[in-house]
Amino acid sequence: MPVRFGARRASTNGRWSLVRREIALLAIGLLCALAVQLAPGSIAVRPVRADTPAAPKAVFIVGPTGDLTDMDLTDAERMAKQAEAAGMDVHRVFYPHATWENVLANIQDANLVVYMGHGYGWPSPYTKNLTETRQDGMGLNSYDGSGKSDYTYYGATRLREYVHLAPNAIVYLNHLCYAAGNGEPGMTIPKVDLAQQRVDNMASGWLSIGARAVFAFGWWQKLNYPAALMNTDESMDDLFMTRATGAYAGSPAGYTDWNEARFDSERTPGATSHLDPHKKYGYYRSVTGDLAMTAADFRSTATGQPGGGEQGSSDPPEITSLSANGSNDGPGVQAGETVSFHPNGDGIDDELVITHTVSRSANLDATVADSSGAIVRKYSIWSANGTTTSTWNGKNNSGSIVPDGRYTLTYVPRDDSGATGDPVSVDALVLTAIKLGKPSAPALFARDNDGLAKSVKVSITVTRQAQVSFKIVDEAGTVVRTVRPMSSSGPAKLSFAWDGKEEDESWAPDGWYESVVTATTDLGTYSQARTFFAGAFRIASSINSPQRGGSLKLTINSTELLSGAPVVHVAQPGVAPWTATAKRVDGKKYKVTINLDNRGDAGTLVLDVTGVDKSGGHQDSTLSLQLR
Repeated sequence: MPVRFGARRASTNGRWSLVRREIALLAIGLLCALAVQLAPGSIAVRPVRADTPAAPKAVFIVGPTGDLTDMDLTDAERMAKQAEAAGMDVHRVFYPHATWENVLANIQDANLVVYMGHGYGWPSPYTKNLTETRQDGMGLNSYDGSGKSDYTYYGATRLREYVHLAPNAIVYLNHLCYAAGNGEPGMTIPKVDLAQQRVDNMASGWLSIGARAVFAFGWWQKLNYPAALMNTDESMDDLFMTRATGAYAGSPAGYTDWNEARFDSERTPGATSHLDPHKKYGYYRSVTGDLAMTAADFRSTATGQPGGGEQGSSDPPEITSLSANGSNDGPGVQAGETVSFHPNGDGIDDELVITHTVSRSANLDATVADSSGAIVRKYSIWSANGTTTSTWNGKNNSGSIVPDGRYTLTYVPRDDSGATGDPVSVDALVLTAIKLGKPSAPALFARDNDGLAKSVKVSITVTRQAQVSFKIVDEAGTVVRTVRPMSSSGPAKLSFAWDGKEEDESWAPDGWYESVVTATTDLGTYSQARTFFAGAFRIASSINSPQRGGSLKLTINSTELLSGAPVVHVAQPGVAPWTATAKRVDGKKYKVTINLDNRGDAGTLVLDVTGVDKSGGHQDSTLSLQLR
């Protein structure tokens, strides 16, 4: 979800206090996950008179981090008291009651979020791919009362699904691994490009749910951030570049001004990251977001006091168009038909995509109601001016998939001043009667009658009473095999292994096929499909329409294990045929470069790939391209 950012330059200033315990932290080089504990699971609310401005909501979250938990408890309480002294409404969600449920009960519409706990970021040595269901979020108690070494990660995806912060919110991450750029204790200090990736990824989830700036520090900072937010007009970059003095001068407890790096965020368009590494300790300090945002901007939203932020229009924002994109969108959809989606976890149409057009940038407050009118889910997203999209994953407020049925999604546009436009609604059907498994293999080749790759198995889970059919369909949409005609089924697990034959037992031509399963209940009908290949080789060309005298690269995936590299027989119009032998990359994957003759004619270039499998069977597939 887009976040708005400005472009204002910053200066340095700030107020500092010295705390002797930080010397101990300096001695042990602490950079990673600490945690906090106070009155466990308690919520402290600062009373506010009815005739005074609302107090900013500050939520302090502390997850379990083993032996470091108690040390970090002190830091969290100290900052929470600073926030209370500055006039904030403080909510504490602390170990051992810092569960996901308790966090969700407190964090919504927060103006300031402070999190201390494990930081599971990316890139990291634990996963090759960014996995935001667990990464770049928070490590919390697995259950209420769980121990200091028992935690569960809730990543950026979970933040986006369930959390909405107030406009101009600030997030303060302290003592997390990866958040400010470094890895974990004992790891080599990263190069700046790796540090940038980690900072950008860690901040992205928070920025997408309403935060306007995300601070990340390995050490406790000397600046009293709650007081600075409530009493100064400094920008976020001003606050970040406040130096530590005295015994802490030049330490990661404040601005070091050594080899600092600024870069535009790749994850959050419009955001900027500022990294302030330390010569000895590495990347312990960063801030990402709208660095020109001021403390006055923070207060203008949090308390209603005048601020320096962007002024909105006198007219409330409006939604001029709202539509849903479900699995049955397309030429077959009739006017007025309700779209459907299928959040059953099989990765096919699991989310409903909602497209909205707004008259100007605004928050969109969404509610999802079932057919009885009961609200099952509430969430908010930020929409830039114009047309944007959002998603609903079919889950309710507690994170469970809702029952099958018709649901109404209502969006209300709201600007930073609280002015709201007219609500606009769209309907959608949740249908989950069938869940289609992945094919047992990406391809089959049965025509050589050996025991290799002789079939592809597809499994189906029927979750409720339904009429169910199962067919094999070619690329033209023609049914080549009816596995199961439409017939009744109760909850069951069904499977079928296709051997590459059509209804009359003849071999289906080489090509791509879909296993299409259709279910009909009293709520509606929907289909799901998985794709696989029938043939000896899947051949992909780097150029769809090559030219004479040029070259093209072929990637060849063999369906069966080969006894040797496949050979490509090249038939170029007007030129004598020739061959080229592919080179094995790994497993069943091969590559080869074909250098075309500059003579001959335009026309059809035929590339015939042949090989011999481990059982001695002949393999043959052809790719035809238009030659210029």
